[in-house]
Amino acid sequence: MSERQREELSPEEQKENGKAVIAHVLPFAIWLTMMVWFSNYNARTIGGLILLDVFRPWRWYPKMNWKHIPAGIGVGLLIFVVWVGLEIPVVQQKAPMLTEWYDRLLVDPFMNPLKTRELYEIPMEVETPEIQEALSMGEAVERTKLPYEVIEEGEHIGLHEYHPKVTGWFAFWVHMFGSTVIIAIIEEFFYRGFLYRWMQGSPFFKIDAGKLHWPMLTLISLFFSVSHFEVGAAIICGFAYGLLYIKTRDIWAPIIAHGTTNFVLGLYVLQYGQYQFW
Repeated sequence: MSERQREELSPEEQKENGKAVIAHVLPFAIWLTMMVWFSNYNARTIGGLILLDVFRPWRWYPKMNWKHIPAGIGVGLLIFVVWVGLEIPVVQQKAPMLTEWYDRLLVDPFMNPLKTRELYEIPMEVETPEIQEALSMGEAVERTKLPYEVIEEGEHIGLHEYHPKVTGWFAFWVHMFGSTVIIAIIEEFFYRGFLYRWMQGSPFFKIDAGKLHWPMLTLISLFFSVSHFEVGAAIICGFAYGLLYIKTRDIWAPIIAHGTTNFVLGLYVLQYGQYQFW
């Protein structure tokens, strides 16, 4: 890895560089903090909007080039397929070993190495009548399990906490907006716009966005994956978004890709109840 380039900056340029670094790093750090401490997604989304309005990291970038929108959407759809592809029901049925070893090697390998996703039994009250009858007769039968926890009692028993029947549709779409817009903007400005170029030199916003540096791109992709449960898919995702930015020199292209992936993933979760991705 080459040494970082550093220009001699005037006091005014140092001040501008400091403002740019803060405008990229602080929103990301505060967003991560909110993800840990705030369980209410509405509050996190509003907080993210405020952060972006205050810091406005796009001040150091050209305006979006509309011709890059199709590429952004295309890469976003491709990453959605990568993200869920090896865990969709048809793959689990046709090639269960492929899904199992994907889970063991590339899903949460830091906290649960070589283990599959943890499965949780659903409450007895929402089991199928056939299973309930078999259990009442003392038969040995496998309970229904899901790769995420559900509500154990009350009117929403058996549902995930983010199910629209639990949160209400307004809160669900706020969640979608936060995932599609807020997360995409904050993370892409931090990982691709700032960190990838900051590792190459200072001031980072003067580093050519089209400069391909494989070791740093790899490192950023690995760093990006740490904050995601599906680590293997996140690494591929990091490379795809990074290369898209390098190819287009347009930060809005990976933002559109990231937003597309998250939006379609949200629709997939809603349609098929795959809340382990949400």
